[in-house]
Amino acid sequence: MLLRLLTPCIIFVLCGLVSPYVKAKSDIIIILDDLGYRPSDIAAFSLPKEVTFSILPQTPLASEIAQRAEKEGRAVMLHMPMQAQNGKNMGPLGLSIDMYAGAITHNVRRAMKSVPNAVGINNHMGSAFTGQREAMEALLKEVKRQGLFFVDSRTTVLSKGKEIAEQLGVPNASRQVFLDHRLEPAFLLQQFNEMKRIAKREGRVLVIGHPHPATIDFLQTHLPLLEKEGFSLASVADYFPDAPKVAKQFPNVHEQTAGLSHHIIANKNIADKNITLKDITLKDNLAFTNKVNSENLEHTRYSTRKASPEITDVAPKE
Repeated sequence: MLLRLLTPCIIFVLCGLVSPYVKAKSDIIIILDDLGYRPSDIAAFSLPKEVTFSILPQTPLASEIAQRAEKEGRAVMLHMPMQAQNGKNMGPLGLSIDMYAGAITHNVRRAMKSVPNAVGINNHMGSAFTGQREAMEALLKEVKRQGLFFVDSRTTVLSKGKEIAEQLGVPNASRQVFLDHRLEPAFLLQQFNEMKRIAKREGRVLVIGHPHPATIDFLQTHLPLLEKEGFSLASVADYFPDAPKVAKQFPNVHEQTAGLSHHIIANKNIADKNITLKDITLKDNLAFTNKVNSENLEHTRYSTRKASPEITDVAPKE
């Protein structure tokens, strides 16, 4: 009789213990990189502040984007150019495998001066560089000295980023999904659904995308729906709570993003229609974008080989 009376109470208590875990949302962490060259990159500010901006060093808009992002409480990263297997132009301050350790350190420090509020680094290109032990050791030792974290963009399945970062005690993570290496609505949705699948299974997922107008428009439409589906946007700073610069600069990264400041771009089509920044016309912008895409940007061609068991999409063929 006593057991019969106590059973409902026991069930109630157990449900109370379990429910927080059942209701917990899966974290989605999105890094938007390749920022800094194009006036249309400014449209990325229309996205929630949990979306991290990774900025290429010494680019025309690097300082402006970094400063505005910091004012809005958005985590900023340095998108460090590194040598690709195909020898593609890296852009300013690129790191090559034939550089001495001192030269690598020098370039990283110069890059940090152009993005001084960066709390972490991820690689731009780097299919050659990230596969070289000595080069990566030099880079990651400087990352550690600066109190930063490292996100491996995983542009090659041979990357030694995670292995060496673990050995040196550098906070690190690896990209799990590339969102937009094909700018087709059906493909964007496919990758977005893959992102959600991994987040549900593992509790969180780290995604890399780019500030293409089509990507911005897609994210503006789909990000607001995540909360109802049991997902939560999180800053990349949440991934590295123990990294010195992150802990110091971003103590409240879980604040809600509903009250985006009035100066954030609200028009979903602004990236396609009305951007005029520093007297650059839309015509000039399109011509400049085409030039940059052909010379300095990547992530457009991918191999069919799986990157690793935990990485579900494919690695770029640079």
